[in-house]
Amino acid sequence: MTTTAKRFTMPGTEIYWDPEIYAREMQVVFGSAWLFVGHETSVPRPGDFLSNYMGNDPVILVRDRSGKLHVFLNRCRHRGNKVCLYDSGEAKSFRCAYHGWTYGLGGELAAVPLLDKAYPADFPRDQLGLVAAPRVASYHGMIFASWAADGPSLEDYLGADLRWYLETFAFDDPAGLEVLPGRHRYVIPANWKLLAENFGGDMYHFNSTHASLLMLGRAGQADRIRTSGNDAGEVEYHSLEFVGDDHPPHGALQLSFGDGPDENDRRQAARLSPAALAWVHERQARRRRLLGDRKSRPTAIHTGTIWPNLSFNGLGTAIYARTFVQWHPRGPEEIDVWQWAFVERSAPREVKEAMAFTLTQRQAAAGMVAPDDVDNFQRMRDVLHTAKAGTLAFNYDLGGGETASLMPDLPGTVLPAMTERYHRSFYRYWTKLMGYGR
Repeated sequence: MTTTAKRFTMPGTEIYWDPEIYAREMQVVFGSAWLFVGHETSVPRPGDFLSNYMGNDPVILVRDRSGKLHVFLNRCRHRGNKVCLYDSGEAKSFRCAYHGWTYGLGGELAAVPLLDKAYPADFPRDQLGLVAAPRVASYHGMIFASWAADGPSLEDYLGADLRWYLETFAFDDPAGLEVLPGRHRYVIPANWKLLAENFGGDMYHFNSTHASLLMLGRAGQADRIRTSGNDAGEVEYHSLEFVGDDHPPHGALQLSFGDGPDENDRRQAARLSPAALAWVHERQARRRRLLGDRKSRPTAIHTGTIWPNLSFNGLGTAIYARTFVQWHPRGPEEIDVWQWAFVERSAPREVKEAMAFTLTQRQAAAGMVAPDDVDNFQRMRDVLHTAKAGTLAFNYDLGGGETASLMPDLPGTVLPAMTERYHRSFYRYWTKLMGYGR
């Protein structure tokens, strides 16, 4: 059954370039959300640390001597200098290079030069440790932190429906995921929201933006792509929306049905080794078990966004590293992209190598997919707030109206492939959180 809802009026394009709006976002959006800061396999031992950002605040993820994980603001309490200058490593303490204040792995102020000679007897040393994120939690090895002392737990924030897809198609390996060393970084001249909405629900752009990739696929006799039906050799795609009263909106696309993806995985694995093919067979059998007795039998999801700025990609095939991408805001019109590559621990070495190669070949700054997107966002920014163009709002009417889930036996709301419903939910929630009263 389909009902017609009141058309959502998008905010003006100033939400993508206005410095005051950006400053408020850093407080109310990134100040309240659960934000990804790293993976447990990157900090396995006491003293291991990883630098990251929460919004525009630099932070340190570190494991203390007891093994407990902490997330600290990377800022000395004396004059505000960074106390950690490295992307990752192992440390016994963190020392500010300006005046030498030194902090322990638990954030305590461990040493102050001239403390006994130059500071008063009542110097509040115990109150001047590193500022800690009040909540840190792990989900299948993915570590998140929040600046908000109160709010939903991480699992509630993700929501049961999204967790089902993640646990079926991303975190189903009994041995878990491991993050590959390093991270891929590049800059996109765009507002962070545009990339978050794109990964969360924009399958509409693929045929136009990535036409050259599709042409290469046809030349290689890749599986045909369709958005409905289920004919032999064809792949059926849908989009997904996860909206609830107790969690922010999340979205995903390329929920696939049909034999094409599984057949392609087996074909590629057979080229690698007998062990690779056996692993792929077991992986597919495990996922069929996880689907249980549901009438709808999806093969995978490929791309999605966890509110506000963590996206994922590569969940649709066994021979593709799972990547989680952070859209770090650097002002209203620039994004510092941090991309992490994950592989399934149980996979044979040759499969892990193929996963990493496929990811680098496709969803990377010099890959066959990402540069197309970067070009589009560059051109959008060029005319985002010029004299006339700045008066025109964007259009988000695709798939308008409220549609019931096409497959009620699956978690979340299953939608047609081509829709902007997630975009509308994204901005409804953003508008409410920002207090703009739409």
